[in-house]
Parts: sequence; C-alpha cells; structure tokens
Amino acid sequence: MKQMNCAQVGGPETCDVVLSGNTAEEMITKDGMPHVMSAHPEMAAKIKEMTTEETTQWMSDFQKKFDIASEV
Repeated sequence: MKQMNCAQVGGPETCDVVLSGNTAEEMITKDGMPHVMSAHPEMAAKIKEMTTEETTQWMSDFQKKFDIASEV
C-alpha cells in the first residue's frame, strides 16, 4: 500500500490529508475523490468538467507520481 497527501496528488499545496491505496486508481477512487468532493468542491467541479483526454493525461501523470511513492 502507498500513501500520499492531497497536495502530492494534485490538491491544494496546503492540504496534507493522507490518501492511500494499493493502486493509483484505488487511491483516487477510494480516498481521493470523496475527499476532494467534501473538502475542495471547487476542485471537484473542475474535475467534472475535464474532457476524456484531459482525464487520461491527468491519470497518466498521477500514475508516475504513484509509481515512485514509497510503500508503507
């Protein structure tokens, strides 16, 4: 399992809420999106407006960050 804080995932620089998951997708769906929707509604609105291509690119970029994160 890996852990990253919200800011490392792409949230506000000041948000240190810890997100965790065994895969990048699990981290986003299990912890990330529920957190963003409740704590950062303006960011959630922007995410919902992303095109398929933008979402795919974001996930590819995040996967790289997830890959280098340390196991806990």
